[in-house]
Amino acid sequence: MSTTIKASDVVEKLASAMMQERQQLMENAQASVVASQRIKDLEAVHKTWSAWREQLQCVQDTQRLCETEKDKDMLEMAEQELSQMRDEADARHEALKQQILSNSRSIQSKGAIMELRQGVGGQESCLFLGEMLRMYIKFCETRAQKAQDEDDPSMLGAGWSTDLLSATPVDVSATSGAGDAYREAILQIHGPNAFEALRFEAGVHRVQRIPATQNLGKLQTSTMAIIVLPMQAENDVSKDIVDSKDVRVETMRARGAGGQHVNRTESAVRLTHDPSGITVSMQDSRSQHQNRVKAWDVLRARLLDIHLQKEASENRALRRSQVASAERSERVRTYNFPQDRVTDHRIGISLSDIHRFMDGDDSSGTGLSYLIEELMAREDEIRLHALLESQEAKA
Repeated sequence: MSTTIKASDVVEKLASAMMQERQQLMENAQASVVASQRIKDLEAVHKTWSAWREQLQCVQDTQRLCETEKDKDMLEMAEQELSQMRDEADARHEALKQQILSNSRSIQSKGAIMELRQGVGGQESCLFLGEMLRMYIKFCETRAQKAQDEDDPSMLGAGWSTDLLSATPVDVSATSGAGDAYREAILQIHGPNAFEALRFEAGVHRVQRIPATQNLGKLQTSTMAIIVLPMQAENDVSKDIVDSKDVRVETMRARGAGGQHVNRTESAVRLTHDPSGITVSMQDSRSQHQNRVKAWDVLRARLLDIHLQKEASENRALRRSQVASAERSERVRTYNFPQDRVTDHRIGISLSDIHRFMDGDDSSGTGLSYLIEELMAREDEIRLHALLESQEAKA
């Protein structure tokens, strides 16, 4: 199906097809458990669809009144009401679109886990990783504060908080102005829609600049990679993604910085999931309990990610909807410091003021949140067309 069809038309076609599916399922007196669950899933879509249809009817009735009304004062009043009704109809149409998209998602997340890893470029890659880690922490703090100040719980970043689960520092021989450098880091972001938004950060990020680690003045290109994993919501159907009997738990003494404490207690924890071979080690907290909780969060997130990848590969609509988000090995963004430019290669958008961007500041409306919202809109459009294609094939 061509993606030239307007998104609004796709939403209406999808809603109509889903309502027909609901009606057919309800007419089957001997509906299976799966069919009953599907009817339940479609109830929210039906409610939102009905509200939009009712509002659309009000718009049409008022439009006819405006076309026939002769009294000037009455006409002015009707036209004002018509404008408000159209705004409300648009809002309900958007709600219908979001309800359809939400209905198609297989998980509910309570946050995200971002794994940042060194790429090519040696020490410069580690420095870039440190800057990116700082940028994400600052970005989350800024967005959460903005949502709080404006009392807007629907704003991107509302209710977000961060927790640095682990970080492996690296000593660098910098000429000047270098910040913290890391070989890898794991950042946990708590809050609604954190995974849904930040998953677009997954992939290879490239930096172009003269490194602080060399005095030759030569432009260098370095990279780092990001993996974004979903944190499971308590009521998620996939909460049984891991069986504790399949996991070996080991405790050991922490290594590295930490003073005498790390030599006296076995605070480090390592989990090994035998069926998949996935291993998670955590030692940054002084409490063994805290390290254990963090390690379990990461293990569950990695296993859920594998489950979702498998599900997407088996589901055509889900597979096609991932076009807007890059594969992990794919270059997603370039940070060019000499040209003061940040370019997202998936949507072909370039932003200036790179230092403000790297400071997590998007008050100008052209920061990371702008790129994320553009990526989300692009993916929504692709997903809607894919869902309609699947729905029509099912019919």
